[in-house]
Amino acid sequence: MRNKLTSALLLLMTLSGTVASQTDGDSLAFTLQEAMEYATENAFESKSASYDIEAAERKVWEYIAIGLPQVKAEAQITDNLSIQENVITLTPEDGSEPMRLKTQFGQQYNWNATGNVNQLIFDGSYLLGIKASKIYVDISEKNRTKTQIDVRQSVAEAYYVALVAKKNLETFKKNLEVNEQTLKETQAYYNNGFRELTDVDQLRLMVNNSRNLVLDAERQLTIAEAVLKYSMGLSISTPIKLSDNIDFLLTPVEVYTPDSKSFDVTSHIDYSILATQEQAQKTIIKNEQVQYLPKINAFYNISYIEFGDEFSDMDNTNSQMIGLSLSVPIFTSGMRHAKVKQEKINYLKLQNEMRQAEEGLKQQLMVAESNFKNARATYLNDKDGEAIAYRIYDRTRIKFTKGLASSTELSQNEGQYIQSQISYIQSTLNLLDSHIKYMKAINQL
Repeated sequence: MRNKLTSALLLLMTLSGTVASQTDGDSLAFTLQEAMEYATENAFESKSASYDIEAAERKVWEYIAIGLPQVKAEAQITDNLSIQENVITLTPEDGSEPMRLKTQFGQQYNWNATGNVNQLIFDGSYLLGIKASKIYVDISEKNRTKTQIDVRQSVAEAYYVALVAKKNLETFKKNLEVNEQTLKETQAYYNNGFRELTDVDQLRLMVNNSRNLVLDAERQLTIAEAVLKYSMGLSISTPIKLSDNIDFLLTPVEVYTPDSKSFDVTSHIDYSILATQEQAQKTIIKNEQVQYLPKINAFYNISYIEFGDEFSDMDNTNSQMIGLSLSVPIFTSGMRHAKVKQEKINYLKLQNEMRQAEEGLKQQLMVAESNFKNARATYLNDKDGEAIAYRIYDRTRIKFTKGLASSTELSQNEGQYIQSQISYIQSTLNLLDSHIKYMKAINQL
């Protein structure tokens, strides 16, 4: 069991990543439901998904702002350190030789300020852009829902591992106490000549093995709680208590009857995300199609200029203009048509992915239901086997204390009991995990 539990814990820790430090707080107690609800809002993945929604909402305003007036102002001041000279050729009317003169055109100083106002009048992409940005918000919200479902699953699995580790520790501690008491009695019998040294040594080996199991179970519980706290978004250093016990959570699972007949694929979050992406793809196609339409903008410009060789004596001039600009696409050698075709192909591909997802979700449900039923059957067999192995071990221990069984027989029966306990614990984890996966498959997690 040590290897199996440790592997599960390490897998969860690998999926979780690096933990951010937080301030230590008071001990917190959580039921399984409370832990999942807390993680829904506070897990690192949940918070990131919420930030994505906020960014998407800002993106909507970014697109809306494109259709609102755009105002820009610019200013520039220049000190012409060296004004370029130009050559002018003068040809006299009397037919004498032409004269070449060098002169400067420009002033030592000049500065100007301009203002520009643009207003979108018509652009087919504008309204589609706003619509697409709102669809993006919808996709972000659904992605957050999917993230929260995944977080709830991770928390439930980590909670189960922690509870099983806790139960395991309790069982091994009790077993250690029994072995220590048996060793104490055997040592007393040996001191009085009623037992052999081999019996004492055999019991000492059993006690040492029990202590190792307890130490290993304590480490597993520490790791399991750390994984759970990280999955919930808690600091690793925050003390935590598990309010539920393993038997309380197992009771409804043992009698749960899967019912997949009422399952609606279209209500599943994975399919819903694809359906929203389909809407987005339709918008993209329309956006490519409206590129055939003209674009119209209104504008107003104002300009003010001052120039001169001295700051104290400068001339000025200004200008203003208002107008409309029209851009009409005429011929792009088929490029625009090719883009429309590409997006239509992407739409067909997306529809194929939706059909694939529909069948995939049905398959996942079938597998999840089958795994749950198998896990429950295995669990019930291992539960019964663990009880039988304990009764055999307990009767052998009683016989040993009365001198009716050997220490070797007692050790063998204890090993059989420990192995059955390991199988029972593993099947318990498998049952709880398969139940969570089934609830996720029917979109009820």
